[in-house]
This record gives sequence, C-alpha cells and structure tokens, in this order.
Amino acid sequence: MLSWLIFKNYLLSRRSGALVRIIAWHCILGIGMGVMALVIVLSVMNGFNVSIRGRMLSLEPHVVVQFKDRPGPEQEKKLTALVAKYAAVERVDRFESQDLILRSMDGVFGGAVAKGYEPEAMYAMMKRVWASAKHDNAEPLASTMAMTGGEVVLGVDLARSLGIFEGDDVVLIPPEVLLLPKGEVPHLEKYKVKSLISTQMPDVDSKLLFYNMNRGNKNIRSLSLETGFEVRLQNPYSANDVRDQLVKAGYQAQTWMERDTSLFFALKMESFAMTLFLSLAVLITSFSIVTVMVLLMNQKRQDIGMFMALGLSLKRTRSVFFRVGLLLSFVGILCGIVLGSGICLFLDWYPLELLPDIYTDSTLPAKLTWRIFMFVSVSSSLIAVLGSWLPVWRYVALHPAESLRKPAGVNF
Repeated sequence: MLSWLIFKNYLLSRRSGALVRIIAWHCILGIGMGVMALVIVLSVMNGFNVSIRGRMLSLEPHVVVQFKDRPGPEQEKKLTALVAKYAAVERVDRFESQDLILRSMDGVFGGAVAKGYEPEAMYAMMKRVWASAKHDNAEPLASTMAMTGGEVVLGVDLARSLGIFEGDDVVLIPPEVLLLPKGEVPHLEKYKVKSLISTQMPDVDSKLLFYNMNRGNKNIRSLSLETGFEVRLQNPYSANDVRDQLVKAGYQAQTWMERDTSLFFALKMESFAMTLFLSLAVLITSFSIVTVMVLLMNQKRQDIGMFMALGLSLKRTRSVFFRVGLLLSFVGILCGIVLGSGICLFLDWYPLELLPDIYTDSTLPAKLTWRIFMFVSVSSSLIAVLGSWLPVWRYVALHPAESLRKPAGVNF
C-alpha cells in the first residue's frame, strides 16, 4: 500500500516535479512500446515459420527411402508394414528424381529437377499443394490424373523464367548428352506442358518439373536418377523415430528436417537475431528505470530519512522503493503485452494482405504462442527487477541522519 501511494503521489502526480514525472511517463511508454514490438515481431516470425513449414510439408515427404534400383510392389508392401509398426502412415508412394536441362521452343535453356510420380500419388500431392496455397481453380488437379507420357507439369516461376505457357512444347535433355563425342547427335523428344503449378515457395516453383513415371519416356533417364519411396506420416514430427528404425533395418532414409536443414537453420538464425536485437532495445529502454529511481530518491531523500527515523527499517525501506520501481516497470510491461497480444490476435483472425506475391505468404501471419508469451514476460520482468533493485540498494542510506541532511548543490 505504501509503495502504491509513493508511486502515485511521488512519480505521477504534479507534486513529484516536472522532470521526474516526464521521465516516469517516458519510461512507461518506452518499456510498453519495446515489449509490444517484441511480442509482435516474435509472433510474426513464428507465423512465417509455421506458414513456410506448412507449405513445405504439403510438397515434401516426411521420410524418403532411396533404392539403387527401381523398387517393386513387394518392397513397397514390406516398407509400409515396417513403418506402420512405429508410426501412423498416411501414404507410401514411389518416386523418381533427376536433374535435367529444359529447352523451350524459343531456344531458352534452364535447369530443372524432374520428379516422377504415379498418377494417384501426383494427384494427392497436387491436392495438398493447392490446399496449402489456397488456390480456387481445381482444373489443374483433374488434369494431372490424365497425364500421358509426353506431358509434364512445370513450376510457375520456372515457366516464367523461360517464357513457357500452358500447352507449349519443351525439350528435356539429360545433362550427360553434353559430353557426347563431336558429331554424335542425341535423340531428343518434345513434351507438352500440361499445366503450371504454384506452391508460393520460390525455391520450389523455380526448379521443379513433374511427370507421370508410369508413362515416362526412357529418353529422359539421366545418370542422376534416384528412385525410392516417399513416406507421409500422420504426425510429421515422428519422422526421426521412423528414420532410426529404417536405418537399423538397412534402408537409406532421410527425414524432411534433414533434407531442408539449411532452410530451418536460416529461419532459426533470423528469429534469434530479431529476438536478440529487440531484447537489447527493451534492455536499453529499461535503463530509464534507474534514472527515474535515482531522481526520485535524491529528490525525496529527506522523506526517506523521515520514514526511517519514524521506525521504518532499512530492509523495509529498500523493499518499499524496490516495489515502486517494479510498479513503474510492470505498468509498461503489462500495457505492452496487452497491446502486442491484441494486435497479434487481430492479425491471426483477420489476415491483412500487405506483402507482394514474391514472398511465401502475401498476408502478414502472426502466431502468438505460450512460449512467446512466457519468454517476453519472464525476460522483461528480470530486466525490471534488475533495474529497480540496483538504484534502491545503492541510494537508500544506512543511517537516517544521513538522509535527513539535504545534499549540497542539489535543487529540484
């Protein structure tokens, strides 16, 4: 109660003096703005991570099992039974992957990663991509089921870079034909672009090409050909356990986290850097607590000595003014958390279309979690405790007589 009266009457009232009152309000405003910015930025970074991970998992398999030779139905049944012992399986699909050179009819060349699927697997993959990217047009989905051996599906960015449109003809060239002896002409075939796909992931849309592996032409087989199975689990985060069991059984397996290590590391470092810089900004702003408390205790030095002369112990006096500093800090922290959380919840419920299409998500996603809430609350509270305790411990005099003497040369 005494701490609240001192906080209200000595810091925020007109009797506290213009200097102390202005600095106190600036302290509350600065801490509140810093905490609010920290909550919003961490939530937006988390929202981008969730969005990127969701888009990636719509296309990337959870576990990839590679074989030297093209696997058959017996190996597929054996693998499915083994994986089902350790996790709930959604799908197990055969795939082919290889590096190819793509040439348009205008003579423009570009590199592509060609992936072959069976029609049912390709349709399921396309359906996940369409749902993740929130496409309304479902015509390309139906077209993938009817793909012939002479048709391919291109990423939209790859097609744009080469000036290719739906219905155009392209030529797929294995890279090793460039090493043929002089005068030997490779056998090349044309393929028609069935449709274009947009996953809203630039790294994917700028290099991927899909074809029907059941009707694929042998002329597009390159030395970089990889074959195997793509396993999709109901819980993607159980992929590590499945991978460990497959490796023990003699399979060559990789999880989706291992295949995109650089992406997740970049996202983690970006989030860490933003958190570090904003935390330093909040820490610097919180130093104003020290200024306010030093000015308050210098201005009310005689009042502090009077409290102690009337029987208030040194420990009790320090506790009272320590709580005054905490009240000053927690008002700013509480306002910042409430405002930041409100803005994040608004962005989560009503996404705003603020970003151009070159980004993974054109909306500004914000996912506020309990981890972010607890991190901001605990870290800002620790800074508040430190900034409140240091000046109180240093400036509360040991003897009341010393506090009752007005310091020379100090006028407030």
